[in-house]
Parts: sequence; structure tokens; C-alpha cells
Amino acid sequence: MAAIGLFFGSSTGHTEDVAYEMKTEFDKLNPELVDIHNIGATSVEQFMSYEYLICGIPTWNTGQLQDDWEFFLPKIVDADMTTKRIAIFGLGDQNGYGFNFLDAVGLLAEAFLEKGADIIGLWSTDGYQFNESLAEYEGKFLGLGIDEDGQPELTTSRIKQWTVQVLKEFKIQQEVVS
Repeated sequence: MAAIGLFFGSSTGHTEDVAYEMKTEFDKLNPELVDIHNIGATSVEQFMSYEYLICGIPTWNTGQLQDDWEFFLPKIVDADMTTKRIAIFGLGDQNGYGFNFLDAVGLLAEAFLEKGADIIGLWSTDGYQFNESLAEYEGKFLGLGIDEDGQPELTTSRIKQWTVQVLKEFKIQQEVVS
């Protein structure tokens, strides 16, 4: 088993594509570092077996959780996540849905924080134009924001930068470089 579990929910395939692009970046550093899973086909035991988690979610409709995550979260309602370090990335459309851009990232972060998890991988809101977001906290998103509709040309560079940031914040950078 790898050190990091990367779990994604995807209804249209965009979040899945980003998750696999992210895995490719991690594989360049160490191909045995990250296991990737579709949350819709994941057991609670499988999810909870990782200390380091990366969770990908699109904001669905007008600020809602993606269906697979909405179905999965109640299964971990009694979980103790005090030993978990979690990084979140989300997809949204800041132009079409500027009043709930990346809301699902905020909802997912809130659910994990309530269970005692440590959220890492916060990302600056600079370079985005939106009105409101449940994912925003003190000028940062509670995870990486990807906008494949309005800023697809920034996706790859954002993923590359964020994966390095996440490894440092997980404090497993030394294991990767050694």
C-alpha cells in the first residue's frame, strides 16, 4: 500500500481526469507514493487505512456535493480522523457559478474537520474571480481550485505546484527525495 490515498468523485469525468493527472505528477517523484481510488467504489476500511489522504470533488449543481461523496460521507460519520492529514482539490466554474465556486471543497473540509482531521494544501484565491465560496478562508481556498471551464490553461501548472506543496505539508518529502 502506498503512503497516500488519492480519492475522487466524478460525475462527468473531469475530476477523474484531474486526479489521474495529479497521480502522474506524484509518480514522477515516486511511482509507489500514491494509490488512486474512485470514492464511489471505496469501502470505509480502504479509505481509513491511509494516514495521508487527497480528496477530489467537483462542486455539483449550485454548491452541492458530488453524488458519490454525498453517499460516502454518512458512512464515516462515527470515524475518528484525528490522525489523518487531508488535502482537497476541487473543480468548479467561477464564471458560471461565481456565487458557489468550489463550495463542495468547503463542505468536504468541514466534514473532515468535524471528525478531527488536519486539512493541509490550502491554496491562494489570487487569480480567481468569484463572488462567494464555502471553500474560502482568510484569502485561501481549503484546497486546490481547478476551473476547467474558465482557466483550463492553468490546470497543469497548478497541479504541479500543488503536488509539491502537499508533499511538503504531509512532511513525507524526505521519503520521496531520499
